[in-house]
Amino acid sequence: MKIIITGGGTGGHIYPGISLAHEFQRRDKNNDIVFVGTEHKMESEIIPREGFRFLGLRVKGIERKLSLESLSALFLFIGSLFVSFRIVKNYKPDLVIGTGGYVSGSVALVSSLLGIPTFIHEQNITPGITNQFLSLTSKKVFTSFPESKKYFWRKSRIIFLGNPIRKNIWQGNKENLIKAHNMDGSKKTILVFGGSKGASSINETVLDSLELIDSSLWLEWQVLIISGKEDYNNITEKIANSQYKDMVRVLDYLYNIEDAYDLANIVVCRAGATTIAELSAKGISAILIPYPYATGNHQLFNALFLENNNAALVIREEELSSEGLAHKLSRLMVDKEKLDLLAENSKKLGRREAAEDIVNTIYDSL
Repeated sequence: MKIIITGGGTGGHIYPGISLAHEFQRRDKNNDIVFVGTEHKMESEIIPREGFRFLGLRVKGIERKLSLESLSALFLFIGSLFVSFRIVKNYKPDLVIGTGGYVSGSVALVSSLLGIPTFIHEQNITPGITNQFLSLTSKKVFTSFPESKKYFWRKSRIIFLGNPIRKNIWQGNKENLIKAHNMDGSKKTILVFGGSKGASSINETVLDSLELIDSSLWLEWQVLIISGKEDYNNITEKIANSQYKDMVRVLDYLYNIEDAYDLANIVVCRAGATTIAELSAKGISAILIPYPYATGNHQLFNALFLENNNAALVIREEELSSEGLAHKLSRLMVDKEKLDLLAENSKKLGRREAAEDIVNTIYDSL
């Protein structure tokens, strides 16, 4: 079977597609899969690294106001429709899956109009405008949260099956990080990251909060910060002048995030849908700091879903301070019962079999 998977822009749109691709190949090694994403975006690097063929389109998001930028984006989208048509006609896929991001719009639209079975997956509680539009022409719409159904117009096509994640997420080995970066295997670990591109405000606040936490706790705890490439030099320089430099490690990026999850007892991070799905699959306690400029503020809704299920603590960006973060971290560092409860409730929300369930449903729909 020939399959096109399209989506990108952020890891939250890329990795669910990779998870589905691996599941299709697990079912049948002869399944042929091509990814279509945005030229020169992170998917153009990640997808080939995962061993899949990648084709790039020139597109960018269309602003919801009249401007030269939005007109330029509109012309690029129209051009991408012709390129998408050529890709689909030449490749002749048996099915197409869109995983979100504006790049998926043209490929999924053209495919559905050509009568090719087309499916989309929405990772967040509140769908983006691309997926809302594509839901009108797609065969099925898979969601990561049951609450998402109310945001789509054709309810009969919506199926809640969870967010597909890579199976290796719960197969990490913390010893890889301990050995490679001279960490202490006897200590508990706070893992800090801001998503696939990092988050400077989180990195800075975490560093400032360290000195506000009882120093005796650092006999039992250590910190691993995945800073993002843009913030790496700034954070490493700041750490070098800190009294806590011996118990903090900084990486600019980590491809094998599963090793960090295996090491972590507390995670401080954004609230992207894929991150939440991975934390829930592993069952890790988290302090979530939603990215405030996400479309439709969808990260806040993602985070509140966990908080309302007593599966995470949430700090809104506008309320983020070193004092507030230090207070929440200290609470979890000393209260093992609370720490374990968050982890247990998080794991209850996890759907490890989402990729298998989605692929099963696609096969049954053909």
